[in-house]
Amino acid sequence: MVLGEKPHKRVGPSPSWASPAGHLLPVSQQKRIRNRFQGHNSNNVLPHSNEAGTYHIGDVYTPLEQKRPWEINTDFMPYLKHIKNISRGWPSLSYLASWMEVTTSPVKWRHLTEEDRETRAKHTRVVMIDFPQDIDGEPTRTSINSIHELRRLFEQYDFNHSPDHSRLFVIEDLSRDVIEAFGSAYDIDPHFWRGHISDYLWYNTRDPWVELEELPHITRSRNFYHFRYVHPRYFKSKESQLRATQEARRMNVLRRLDDDRISASLLDEEQASVNMWRSKASLWLRRNGKHQKHTLGILIVDPSIKEGYPLWGKGFNFEPPPSLASKSVPAVPVPKDSLFEAVIHWTMKMSMQQLNELEGHPNTFAVAILSIIAIEWLTVKEYVTTRLTQIEWELEVPDFRGHGEKYGLDASLKWLHPFRRNVPRYRKWVTNILNGILGDKNLSPTDSKDQSLRDLREDFLIILKDLETLQAQVQDLVRVVTAIISIEEAKRSAEQNKSLARLTYLAVVFVPLSFVSSFFSMNSDIASLRTTFWIFFAVAVPLTLLSLSVTRWWAITRWLRRGRD
Repeated sequence: MVLGEKPHKRVGPSPSWASPAGHLLPVSQQKRIRNRFQGHNSNNVLPHSNEAGTYHIGDVYTPLEQKRPWEINTDFMPYLKHIKNISRGWPSLSYLASWMEVTTSPVKWRHLTEEDRETRAKHTRVVMIDFPQDIDGEPTRTSINSIHELRRLFEQYDFNHSPDHSRLFVIEDLSRDVIEAFGSAYDIDPHFWRGHISDYLWYNTRDPWVELEELPHITRSRNFYHFRYVHPRYFKSKESQLRATQEARRMNVLRRLDDDRISASLLDEEQASVNMWRSKASLWLRRNGKHQKHTLGILIVDPSIKEGYPLWGKGFNFEPPPSLASKSVPAVPVPKDSLFEAVIHWTMKMSMQQLNELEGHPNTFAVAILSIIAIEWLTVKEYVTTRLTQIEWELEVPDFRGHGEKYGLDASLKWLHPFRRNVPRYRKWVTNILNGILGDKNLSPTDSKDQSLRDLREDFLIILKDLETLQAQVQDLVRVVTAIISIEEAKRSAEQNKSLARLTYLAVVFVPLSFVSSFFSMNSDIASLRTTFWIFFAVAVPLTLLSLSVTRWWAITRWLRRGRD
């Protein structure tokens, strides 16, 4: 498909074989599957899968002046029009403009009908939290579940976009109309949205969605932050995992599951697996109010997957349990199945101390989401430790040093590769948080208003240290497994050499005999051999001994020297 083509019209449901399993197939089968998908489209296709394809939208070298088939009228969209106008000077924003026009990953464009795009464009789930000015007040929550409600709120004559109190908007997922509404109302740097819409870990040389890192001093000057992390999720079967992938397809932002490929441990269910859900949260902050002492914030979080279970499925609670004397039971349960609701729950439970800190340090708005992210990293750390311990245990048991499909040295080495690749990436994401919103330059060691963020910095420093330890452990295990494989190969080679030596001795014994037999068999008169039969042994035995002596000459000479000593 070229850039001038229109999207296919989808008639009826997608074919039964157009399942999310396609992108999990071996590379050898990828081309065959891609051919089967040609001409078929699904509005919930996962970007960069076999169904979606890749470069039909053009590559990074396609001129920006070339008209895109998904372009829309921007006369009533000033923010989108602004992004398109400045994208010549900031090329990475051109992908954001395309994303807004398609209102999801542009790779999915040819799979979407006009109705699909319109539905995605209007998707809205926002909660506005207003914090009290005095100590006796309580935070108030306003839920906004449609773009019409959001526009109506912003257009109200008595709605103050810069109130004399702190306010936080929490957004789940993104859409074109939500970005347009907030971007137009608060003149938000487009890079804030651009950094949230994708989850790429690396880029090909042609990728138009490439997002290169900015200079560190430019990043530090921004009034927004992006927090990357992973959410470990347990699936009891491959079917459950594929249903979760289908949930990811329905999101506007690009989020994917990474399978660690370790589903064959003897202590696990046959079809069970643990996947790492690539996640991202983004926070934008601005001072507001007459005296600029209050904070306006926008926090974007990812939709939560309903399929499967959070790994070890216990949830979290940041409050200490009540004492026996209090005889009280929390009236409101802590949400554990929805990140969106969990962030709102813990944000609204901010203490007055934290609200006072908010006046001096706007970054305090990040306490709830950073606490949740820290819990996720602790779970990831525990999971990696569990898998590495299982591998070490199998290395210690000789019975597991075979070459089975579910265990063995080759399987252990294969299991280590995802950790060898991912743990350094996890370290980088934690380091980015420590160098960004929790950086030393943003926190004062003596200012009490920084206490909550200082506590979180200590937590993330411990997590970073633990990840460094795990990375060293992974590297050591790779070396150990490689060394054991070399030793086992050497043992097998030694056994093969012994077998070859036995064959050599047999050859040494029988070759002289065969030679003598052939030599004396040239006489066709068998009756005459009765008187000369002894000559065969008289010649063959000394000749065999001579051959053996030659092959073992080094051992004979050593034995003679030992006798003389």
